This record gives sequence, structure tokens and C-alpha cells, in this order.
Amino acid sequence: MGKNEILDTLREVIERPRNAYLDRWRGNGGKVMGYYCSYIPEEVFTAAGFLPYRLRGAGSKDSSDGDAYMSSRICTFVRHTVSLALRNELDFLDGVVLMQNCDHIRRAADIFAKKVKVPFNSFLSVPRAPQERLFQWYLDEVRRLKSEIESFFGLTVTNADLEKAIELHNATRERIARLYELRKRDRPPITGEEALGVTIAAHLMPKGEFNNLIDDLLIDLDGKSGNDTYRARIIVTGSEMDDPEYIASIEKQGALSVAEIACFGQRSFGDLIPAGDGDSLERIARHKFFQIPCARMVECFDEQVEMLKNTVRDFNAHAIIFQRIKFCDPWAGDGHSLYWRMKQEGIPFLSLEREYKVPAAGQVGTRVQAFLEQMGK
Repeated sequence: MGKNEILDTLREVIERPRNAYLDRWRGNGGKVMGYYCSYIPEEVFTAAGFLPYRLRGAGSKDSSDGDAYMSSRICTFVRHTVSLALRNELDFLDGVVLMQNCDHIRRAADIFAKKVKVPFNSFLSVPRAPQERLFQWYLDEVRRLKSEIESFFGLTVTNADLEKAIELHNATRERIARLYELRKRDRPPITGEEALGVTIAAHLMPKGEFNNLIDDLLIDLDGKSGNDTYRARIIVTGSEMDDPEYIASIEKQGALSVAEIACFGQRSFGDLIPAGDGDSLERIARHKFFQIPCARMVECFDEQVEMLKNTVRDFNAHAIIFQRIKFCDPWAGDGHSLYWRMKQEGIPFLSLEREYKVPAAGQVGTRVQAFLEQMGK
């Protein structure tokens, strides 16, 4: 399969709640575990024989069902995902594991528990500072989650099962890292819109089948070069981002996205889980807890700044575009602070506010054009 055929296949995976790979998994007797956030260890689900499925609002036409239970000041990403669940469009889930990502998703957890008929429902309490003093709390929560899954579904997750899951998920991380390496070229062979579609699909289909597709994609891309007519290379960061069309609206103005450091983008993968002896579950938990931090975490803002600076340097980017879903409080605070820190570093920084599932090509186009002109691009 070549690039275009593979990307078309992955577009079909991400355009609605169900996809052919998920349906085939279910048809073969497989179970599916839903979750919202990369701080929830999907390797545990894989080790238990589940397909990890990251919740999103693709295919939702409106948020009216979620609106009936949630404030209009809760972000539209959450309201759309809850609406899908209330309309039974996520009826393929055998369970959900949620956490207090933010107050909005904490509210969604209440609705899943009370109103959505999912057989298994669990909640993970995750500390808000990625500090060693708090790691034991998180590790105990992950151990409890594993025990709950084993008890409810009548199975045993062994250390060997966890090691196999680590190997499989590391294979995905390695492929995503190779994809991002190709984007460092002067003429990247894949656009930001296309790359985001790839990383979204990784959260919605069996990892083994995803890895096989990406092997073919990487072979095809390695022999190609992209266009060099872009006006600027940019990094897209900020809150949840699972909309390739939003990236496309940026790129149509000549701002090529060479990395998406956001949920569903590169932030959700990170480095490999290191090999080691002993407790596999602790290695998984350590990888999750000390991953690239997002705005829900505190006492780590300097690490976020340093990571963005390094990404700008490594990808030879000219600027950062920060996007935030309206009413996302954690990212509102970080966006303000990032603006001033990047100003000090001399890195151009554009902040955009958006709604989930609302086309914004006109507004984005105007803002990005003005931003590029201000940069002299």
C-alpha cells in the first residue's frame, strides 16, 4: 500500500466512533476499554486482552444530549463525547476508565457512571504534580485498577502479559518517532494534517494492525520529498486536538505544521518504556506519570517550556501556534504563561481559541495570515 491509500484507510478509521478494525476486533470476540487521557495506562488494557479506545467526539452532529446534563461552560469536546455515549453510539465499549483530567471530564465521569450503561466503570485518581513524592499514590491507583479489571472480568494479568503489552506499545511509539523524524526534513514528505490523522488512528485500532500499516507508510515516505513552498514551519500545541481539518486550515495559509505537541498528537506517545527486570506495572506507571506534562499538571511549567524550545529547535520551526478549546481552564492559564515565556525567548507565538466540531477556516485563516505577515513570512 502506498501513502495515499494508507492515509485514506486511516481517515476512515477516525471519521466516526466505529471503524472497520474495531468492528472486526469485536466480531472476533475482543473487548474494548474506553478512556480519555494518556495518564491512564492503556498498556494495562492491552495486557488484559482489551482494545484500548481513546474517547473523542468524531461523528457527533451536535452536543444536545450532553447539554441536558452539563453546563454550557463545559468544553464542547466533553459535551460531544458524552452526547455520543448517551445516544448509545459508544455501545461497543465493555468498560470505561476515567480520571480527573479536569473538572469537565470529572463531570463526564459522573454521567458515565449514572447514565451510560457500560458494564465496567472505574475511576483513576491521578496526582497533579509529576513529582517523585507523589508517584507511589499513582502506582497504587494503577495497581488497584489492574485488580478491579481482573476481578470484574475473571482474568489474570501476569508480568509476562504486561511485558508483551510494553513491547507492542513501544513498537507504536518507535514508528511515531520515525514519522516525526521525517518531518524534520526541509521538505517533509507528510503534512501536519496527514500526520495528525495517523496519530489519532493509533488510539482507535489494534496496535498490531496499526504498526503494520505504518511500516508501509514509512517505507513509502522515506523515498519521497514534500513541497518547499510553505511560508513558515510551525509547532502546534495546546489543548486536545483530534481535528485534522483544523490543522489543514492553518496549513492552507502557508504555515506548515511539523509537529503537534497536543493530546492525540506526539504528546500522547513520548519515549519508549525502558526495558528492565522486576515489576512491569511500575515501569508502565512511571512512564505515564512522568511523561511530557500537560496543563493539568503543576510544578512542571519550566519542563513544558524547555520541551517546546527543544521542539522548535529540533524541527527548525519558526513559530508556535497555540490552540485552546473554549472554557478549557487549565490551558487558558498555560497559554497566557507560555505567551510571555516565548516572548522572552524570541519565539513568535499565536494563541487561538476554538470550539470542538465547529469549522473555523475563515477565522483561523485571517489570524494565521496576519501572524505570518507580522513575522515577515
